[in-house]
Amino acid sequence: MLALFSAFVATSYIFSVTLFGFFTVCAFNKPYVANVIVPKLRKHYHLIEIFASGVTENAIHLVFLKLVIVKLVKLFGGFNYSLAWLFYFADIVNMGALVILFYEMLNEKPVTDTALKSIDPESQPIKSIIGLEGMKKLLHPFWTPSDINVHQNITYATNEEIRDALKSTNDDFDQPRKMMLDIYCSNNMPKTGLQPVMVHIHGGAWRVGSKNIFYPHQKLLVQENNWVMVNIGYRLAPKNPYPTHLIDVKRSLRWIKKNIASFGGDPNFIVLSGDSAGAHLAAMTSLTTNDPKYQPGFEQVDTSVRGVISFSGALDIATGSHHANFFCKDIANLGKVDYEFLHQHSPVSVVPKAKEENKLVPFLVFAGERDQLTESRMSKSFKAAYDKDASPLCQLVLLPGGHHVSYIAWSPRSLYVSYVIQAWCNQLYIKNK
Repeated sequence: MLALFSAFVATSYIFSVTLFGFFTVCAFNKPYVANVIVPKLRKHYHLIEIFASGVTENAIHLVFLKLVIVKLVKLFGGFNYSLAWLFYFADIVNMGALVILFYEMLNEKPVTDTALKSIDPESQPIKSIIGLEGMKKLLHPFWTPSDINVHQNITYATNEEIRDALKSTNDDFDQPRKMMLDIYCSNNMPKTGLQPVMVHIHGGAWRVGSKNIFYPHQKLLVQENNWVMVNIGYRLAPKNPYPTHLIDVKRSLRWIKKNIASFGGDPNFIVLSGDSAGAHLAAMTSLTTNDPKYQPGFEQVDTSVRGVISFSGALDIATGSHHANFFCKDIANLGKVDYEFLHQHSPVSVVPKAKEENKLVPFLVFAGERDQLTESRMSKSFKAAYDKDASPLCQLVLLPGGHHVSYIAWSPRSLYVSYVIQAWCNQLYIKNK
């Protein structure tokens, strides 16, 4: 019986080394990954990219986890088998690669220092993460300040909109639950005056995702700058084809502008942020400000915002057959690729029209150079369009070792990025309040 258990331990260890080794290889995104693995596994690469992101951002935690696993495998006799022993040496290589990934994150500090300097010439370089506050965040990836007040699951839709949501989905009562928002604010907010507001739109390829993630940059702004944070949900494809997503975002802004003052937020100073598909929706919301097509029943409501922050944004959905096909068929339920429709809803294509209509606001755009889902070329193209047609500044920050998801949990990279966001938001507020 003991021998059987040892064999199970050895087999599990071999499997874990193989699995982590694969995702670690993908995390480095060398040419053979982009040219061989990605094309062959394109259908499932969103999962691979997300796991590669997790490996990258939690590299040092995984090293310690692997050391614990090795001790347990040795304790339970797993290394009595030659193959497990052989894989142990492969695991050492894997741990060395994880250390390199962590070192790469630390080396991105000059990138964010440069971004800080361009935002605020008087800013100081980012302080070292080796300190009580920095280490507290890095040791606990989901650390949250204790003095945060949360108001959860507030419905932003009207009764009529809820009835329509039920009617269009055969009384699926999960749909109205998606038309809700959460509000985060500090318990130490000033007793007088209203504070700036950030509204975050979650990602998830327009098909999945949740408003329930409290992001590192939000925690920093609430704790240190007394911003009011709002995380919104919205209905998802395929039950709700696009542009339902966009309309729901604007509905949430209608509620926020009317009610956020009750929570200490300034309805006249709202910044949007979004990741991946959420960044696409944030961009489209700002670029189509007050467009009656996307405000049915509330055409006269002002849905303008002061700025937009994009993380790994799907800012160019019309270039590239894979993205075009996916958005038209799986998100908009069109049944075919319609390039006229795509250009109407691809942020990079909408910028010139928004410029003509004086709807452009400042953008802060983050992109990972190793992102294989919403490639950094999308963000580069968006900035090029903005630089050509815009007067407000579009700030692009390229993270050399960044993958698609590098902003959900604390890591050196997300900490550096959060400091840049903090400076950008505060400068925007100082200039426009």
